[in-house]
Amino acid sequence: MKSFKGAHIWILGASSGIGLALARELSDAGAILALSSRRRPELNDINEALGGQHLVVPCDVSIPASLKEASDKIAQSFARLDSAIYMAGYYNPTRFEDIEVEELRKTIDINLTGAFVFSHHVLAILQKQSAGQIALCASVAGFRGLPNGQPYSATKAAMINLAESLRAENKIPAIDIKVINPGFVRTPMTDKNPFKMPMIIEPEDAAKAIAVGLQTKAFEIHFPKKFTYFLKLLRILPSWVYFQIMKKQ
Repeated sequence: MKSFKGAHIWILGASSGIGLALARELSDAGAILALSSRRRPELNDINEALGGQHLVVPCDVSIPASLKEASDKIAQSFARLDSAIYMAGYYNPTRFEDIEVEELRKTIDINLTGAFVFSHHVLAILQKQSAGQIALCASVAGFRGLPNGQPYSATKAAMINLAESLRAENKIPAIDIKVINPGFVRTPMTDKNPFKMPMIIEPEDAAKAIAVGLQTKAFEIHFPKKFTYFLKLLRILPSWVYFQIMKKQ
């Protein structure tokens, strides 16, 4: 994507956090957006604040039929779909032994099953066009298993794997698949963390990093670089070294 001006972009998870900041960033750059989250009133307010020119498409990612309905509406409303970005996410920091089944299901439904269903419907649209982009927002939490990070870390690791599979299977050069792996970003989700978050950035800075990354050929968009490269080092350490480090946390 050489320019956002006039580009048709679907942001799922546009009502708060990084998704909202990204909607503002891309709207300011001239993109035509489809704004999705569960609550229409919030989306209407956001659309009005952005000038009222965007498409409001309420959608509950935990309900496959809702995702299908949303993708059908976007396919009918937009002459083309240049990019579809999955920013929906759910996080509730929990010790493994304290995980409740309902919380587990909710996390998997939103972070993983929703991403699968979203990708399935978007890919069908892009294949008809023979062009377009899918970007899935995972997390550096998916690089390795973290203490008190489940089931969130497991779903984010699976999202990274999903994006890799989509990229590996894709045979159409003009279809671009990307994964987004943010570090700590100040949002209502990270406000739940009881610990000091190193190198935390604001949603607006995250949105700018994503916007830049969407226009490159790189598969992975990750930020802030000093933090993410450190975590990438942890990712390649032998397991026995990694677990020794984690014991000290």
